[in-house]
Amino acid sequence: MTSIADSSAAKLVDRILPQHQAALTLLQSRLSVPGTRRLSWLDLACGRGQIIASLDRNLSLQARAKIEYWGYDLNHSYARETSRSSELLGFASVDTRVGDLSQFNNILPANKTFDFITLTNTVHEIEPRRLAMLLAHCLERLSPNGTLFVYDMERIKPPELGAVPWSREDIRKIVVRLLDNLGATTYRPEVGLWNHTTCNGWNVQLERQHLGVSPSDISERISRAIETTRDEIVSLLRERLVACRSSLETLTTYGAETMEEQDDKERLLFEFWSISRALEHGT
Repeated sequence: MTSIADSSAAKLVDRILPQHQAALTLLQSRLSVPGTRRLSWLDLACGRGQIIASLDRNLSLQARAKIEYWGYDLNHSYARETSRSSELLGFASVDTRVGDLSQFNNILPANKTFDFITLTNTVHEIEPRRLAMLLAHCLERLSPNGTLFVYDMERIKPPELGAVPWSREDIRKIVVRLLDNLGATTYRPEVGLWNHTTCNGWNVQLERQHLGVSPSDISERISRAIETTRDEIVSLLRERLVACRSSLETLTTYGAETMEEQDDKERLLFEFWSISRALEHGT
């Protein structure tokens, strides 16, 4: 994943975002299971540590002491900030790594699995040609009862040049194609849609125990699964490009009369560039 210059990582100490609240609710539940002594958490694209900013108010010291926290980000300064914050929380251990998101599987220790993987507010920044590989390797890295939590926005406001936001329905198709080709043909996780003040967000939660596929089978099928899921992504992008062009043609003919139509024109122009660029770069 190359960095998008328009993107930024916010850290709001006095406010917890809904997506982080949802992820931490899952974390609370897992830590409350009797007999849980350790829980390994991989926070992909950890940014400045927003998801852990209020953790001392939401998890007891005893619960935090069970967590083996792994932070991973492209930005060195963000990773350092997250490392400093996490070291004050009383985790069992802290390890932060820096690298391209698409390379996390190669940078983290081989055969290391995680009970909880979070990927929040980041999917729109991932190069579409790398999305299938990222999701597949996340599933591969889950422990037998591990959970992958993914959350992002359907639209970015203000738009970010180069970003490709995905709709709830797009993500559902991508996830189903990936699961089918990994052999999990009966697993159909729900994709939620959430209304916020300025945009809609979606989330999907994938449970390793529901795949019904052995690690060896995943290893055998993962390359083909990534390839076919990438084909699905290309198809979705081409459909969106056609729809985007049609909408821009209409605006070219009739103009944007309202503020809403003006905002839509700006969004469509950003989207047209981002999708065209993604397709040209060999998606």
